[in-house]
Amino acid sequence: MRKNDFDDDLNFKKKKTSNLSFILRIIVIIFAILIMFYLFFFISNISSDDSYEINMNGEKYGKSEFIKYQGQIYVPIPSGGMYVLENADVESFKPLNSEDYYSRIIGLDKNHVYFGNIPIPDLNPNTFYSIGNSYYSDGKNTYYCSSYSERNENLSTTSEVIQMLIYSTSKNKKVQSYIYPYRKIETDKKLRAVENMFSFATDGEKVYYKGEVLENADLKTLKSVDRYSEYFIDKENVYYKSKLLPIKNSGKLKVVSSEQGDEFLYDEANGYVFIEDYSFDREKAPYKAIGNEGNHLYNLIFVANDGVYYYDNQEKKQKRIGDNIFIGNIEEISPNVFSDNENIYYFHAYDVWKRYKNAGRMLFSRNTEIYSLGKKDDWQKVADIENGRTGTIWKKGDTYYYFDNLGIFQLIKNTVYKISDKETLDYLLSDDIKNAVNSIGELIENKKLIEFDGEEKIKIVVKYKMDI
Repeated sequence: MRKNDFDDDLNFKKKKTSNLSFILRIIVIIFAILIMFYLFFFISNISSDDSYEINMNGEKYGKSEFIKYQGQIYVPIPSGGMYVLENADVESFKPLNSEDYYSRIIGLDKNHVYFGNIPIPDLNPNTFYSIGNSYYSDGKNTYYCSSYSERNENLSTTSEVIQMLIYSTSKNKKVQSYIYPYRKIETDKKLRAVENMFSFATDGEKVYYKGEVLENADLKTLKSVDRYSEYFIDKENVYYKSKLLPIKNSGKLKVVSSEQGDEFLYDEANGYVFIEDYSFDREKAPYKAIGNEGNHLYNLIFVANDGVYYYDNQEKKQKRIGDNIFIGNIEEISPNVFSDNENIYYFHAYDVWKRYKNAGRMLFSRNTEIYSLGKKDDWQKVADIENGRTGTIWKKGDTYYYFDNLGIFQLIKNTVYKISDKETLDYLLSDDIKNAVNSIGELIENKKLIEFDGEEKIKIVVKYKMDI
């Protein structure tokens, strides 16, 4: 040991860096406690505001979201609460169209046009009209305004906390944590809504999505890859929202995801993978996507020649698990079970929760594992249960197994269960299952279905950051 690590009596010295680190930790803890106290105070105030009173006793404008109450106009913003329209002229105020669902948050008085509670200064209420698909104009200026609330991207976390603290004590002005997002369209041309494509508009040359231009988009061939996603294609190009992706339309693009997981754009022709506008390393393509629509996994896996990959949605990047352990062609048997040329595999998922002294019980990680059941030639599929929606019955030797498709979100913990007796097998093969979740749950609880584990081959751990 170094001599200066001791004092004259051969006792360890305390390093100055340790003292500084200790002091900084104390300051951080005190600051965190103060913030938690003020946030609790703020939330308590929010929960006891007048939203209920306004909803119950205010005068609603038709089917719009606007409410008149005690000489003021209010509008609820989901996830944000009730907001007042500052300085609105109550006498002249009206919704743009009280019967139109998508315009329900657009209002105007003699002075202003309001997107939710926010006045838009360069829109003339006297000439204001709806174009359609959430686009609006006064004949001079044109805007897109979403009919759904989102986090206010212009509000930093620090600014939000400071405004919360001020509001909690003064009630001066409520923090605008959520808004109905809007964007001004920089064009001199008149827009028209694109039929059957919500949030799209065109000026005859350019195509807009949520107010942003899709570069080089061909409107005649433009369509959604999947009606529930924001990936779009035309005859040549591929987009995420309005962003042009660096690939061409192969004609074999699809959206893949686990039941409750991240959505990926997957090119079956070239094996490319995108999540939003983030691209997996295309030099390692082709990737094979495994686990689409699975409900016993949090993470899809993407198998390439040089390894097995996944996407860490906390670190926002592609990660390599290890070498490609699979042999030959990979085929999906069900969303939770697949095989290669030799073996059969299944997914298994679970959460890890930890209890922290100052924060209580919090999610620490979400884990996805892949297990091998051994040689696929040893396994024989017997039957589907409810066309495979509930699960399937398999046989190995003289033993029967239940492969679950209900999933962890239905609180079915394992993917594979051994069927304990012929009575249970006959019941599963019959048409007597009325409530599959309850029925399978009871069989597991009564040890009629016994948890079965194969050999672990792959483990994915996505750790969640603890802000404590």
